[in-house]
Amino acid sequence: MCHLPNLLNRTAFLGLLCALLAAGCKTELEDLEPATFPTNGDVFIDGFSAGLNYAAFGGSDVRAFDVDNDIVYDGTASMRYDVPDFEDPAGAYAGGTYFTEVGRDLSGYTALTFWARASKAANIDVIGIGNDLAESTYQASIGGLAINTDWEKYYIPIPDPSKLTQERGMFFYSEGPEDNRGYTFWVDEVQFENVTTLGAPEGFVFNGEDRVVAGQAGDTYSAAGYTIFSLPDGVDQRVETAAAYFDYTSSDTLIAVVSDIGVVTVRDSGMAVITATLAGEPTTGSLTVSSSGVGSQPAVAAPTPTIPASDVISLFSDAYVDEPVDFYNGYWEFSTTQSETVDLSGNAAIRYSQLNFVGIQFTDPTIDISSMTNVRMDIWTPDPVDAGTEFKVLLFDIGPNNAFEGGDDSGFEVTVSSPTLQSGEWVTIDLPLSAFAGLTGRSNLAQVVLSGDLPNVYLDNLFFYDDGNGGGGGNNDVPAVAAPTPSRPANGVISLFSDAYDDVLVDTWRTDWSSAALTDTDVNGDAVKRYTALDFVGIETVMEQIDVSTMTHFHLDVWTPDATLFGVKLVDFGADGAFDGGDDVEQQLDFASPQQGTWVGYDIPLSDFNLLTTRNNIAQLILVAQPSGAATVYVDNVYFYDENAGGTGGNEPSTAAPTPTRPASTVISLFSDAYTDVPVDTWRTDWSSAAFEDVLIAGNATKKYTELDFVGIETVANQIDATAVTHIHLDVWTPDATLFGIKLVDFGADGAFDGGDDVEQQIDFANPAQGQWISYDIPLSEFAALTTRSNLAQFILVGQPTGNATIYVDNLYFYQE
Repeated sequence: MCHLPNLLNRTAFLGLLCALLAAGCKTELEDLEPATFPTNGDVFIDGFSAGLNYAAFGGSDVRAFDVDNDIVYDGTASMRYDVPDFEDPAGAYAGGTYFTEVGRDLSGYTALTFWARASKAANIDVIGIGNDLAESTYQASIGGLAINTDWEKYYIPIPDPSKLTQERGMFFYSEGPEDNRGYTFWVDEVQFENVTTLGAPEGFVFNGEDRVVAGQAGDTYSAAGYTIFSLPDGVDQRVETAAAYFDYTSSDTLIAVVSDIGVVTVRDSGMAVITATLAGEPTTGSLTVSSSGVGSQPAVAAPTPTIPASDVISLFSDAYVDEPVDFYNGYWEFSTTQSETVDLSGNAAIRYSQLNFVGIQFTDPTIDISSMTNVRMDIWTPDPVDAGTEFKVLLFDIGPNNAFEGGDDSGFEVTVSSPTLQSGEWVTIDLPLSAFAGLTGRSNLAQVVLSGDLPNVYLDNLFFYDDGNGGGGGNNDVPAVAAPTPSRPANGVISLFSDAYDDVLVDTWRTDWSSAALTDTDVNGDAVKRYTALDFVGIETVMEQIDVSTMTHFHLDVWTPDATLFGVKLVDFGADGAFDGGDDVEQQLDFASPQQGTWVGYDIPLSDFNLLTTRNNIAQLILVAQPSGAATVYVDNVYFYDENAGGTGGNEPSTAAPTPTRPASTVISLFSDAYTDVPVDTWRTDWSSAAFEDVLIAGNATKKYTELDFVGIETVANQIDATAVTHIHLDVWTPDATLFGIKLVDFGADGAFDGGDDVEQQIDFANPAQGQWISYDIPLSEFAALTTRSNLAQFILVGQPTGNATIYVDNLYFYQE
């Protein structure tokens, strides 16, 4: 039998076969051996191994790499890399890859090893294998590799060597200046080895999380992964691992399938769980796709904005002419975000799925927003929103030189959380540019970056606008009126700062360890404290510590144009009266999403400071705000009080709510002793965030809600037709609420929740009067978004402080005026 070469090229083989047949040599196709690839593991041993090529990455200094014959670990040569200084005109960084034209069989090796040293201690940004300037299917890398001035051996473990039978990417690196200065590092003896002392890898897919997503047919998700190896010295090494190293399984391929490179595609409605193995071993992390086809996409388009086009700079909106945008998704490194433009009732929106962060960029040209006051966008998510859920907006300006990393860049990120964020409804996020304190330039804006805890987000109407106050300043940033004048009896008050009372001695309104600026100013002649660039500020009464053991509440009035969180910490120095004397106690309470642009009166029960077990030596009051280091807060009327002083106040009403006098023929009553009530399914749904009890106030039946964030009241079984009435009425009494809201929900003609024709709207009332009955008579016309009223099925009451408010409710009814 004739011996034929390995089958590398079909044309060459056929020509050779014809020649052999002409020579009378007999063979059979089944005798041919499959193609094989070289197993050479050398990359650089005193020189390049055969067939190795080098290519510098775009934007890098092409001169950064050279062969050095003076500084070596072993032999006669090493690879030298000269990292450029910041703003070096030759390139912003050093980076490139070593690859072969013909793949190599590296399945017999477990790691790429090399020796390295540097001119100074540094951390190489990325160094790894598998970058072949093409698909780079089996890339594996280490981020932030620490090197120093001595030669040391390093390992890049291969997640699954059996995959590397035709690998072309032998070695790559990318490193920028450290502290804006360049340096030099050397690499030597680069080779693939079979390192038997490596520990078995631990695999992690979907970043090691058991993720649950709400999807629909056509959605795709990517399985980002990594591995952890125990190196020969016992140190655990994380390796960023391409998805193709893992083998994937779908629990139901009719619902979702997953490709060899970890792309999950949703096929149909139902549920499927995606898991993976690495070299036959189970990995940590999974993706559960729930594709019900219900609630995963908005039923209607986002509301059409009404701000005049002359006051708008738009990036994405059918309502305006958009500025040129480079991209709405830069698919940046480490971003898992997928995106597509979708049509919602004839209106375009951007759908982001698997969102961790996404960059929207506009550099040709950049945008001058120096005359704008606000950035605004509408978002919709099917994902659950709880108290800790965050959505972040970052603005980035590249400065007058119009170049990234040109030394004059600036940026700042603002966080939005509940109750602003909502699930299953369009939410308008409207942020004053003054909240972006670190955005020192606004004439060359180049990027908007979105991130947070919502993996699925629909985006529309992203634009900047001028509210008439100019450049983010003016009336929006300063209270127009003074804080309300306190009316509590002075004999029940210990005041630190208020024109209404005599104040106790305060050592300082800004300690030297504070992170804030303080200005004593006035609003309409009323003295106030103004804190800017606020992260936290310490207020001290150390010299004359305050005994509040007979007080029940702490009060302060706060006005902010931009704070997304406000917090108060009380510190008691204990019986020894000394800081850190062993008996100190303290506690901080946070209030998320404070109402902006209005005075908010905080009346906080001291019992809420449950860790403050002593209150005889109050020595510090600490105010906290977010965005950290960027918030502005005005403060007035800071005092402790006894709610029972002077015979007023209390935690519950002393009298019943007023008895209604409207004719019964004009009323549809849900709850009132004065009328016959319609059936109500429940006064507290199981999805509510509140405690509920039926109580008697002066012999009159009343609903009491405590720990209130929101509570659902339902009439689903007997929906209410309110088309013939004009108002909704209810009586409310609260000892502590700083905001009260009511939402009406109509299920539409189909009478079903989320049936596609639901409508709803919430109306909020800031700073309700405390300690007295308030009668709310709200025209139904004010619920403008409630376009149908024939199937009212839900009534949602909302209170702040979130999860801490108490309200009493009576006489809830509709009426015809």
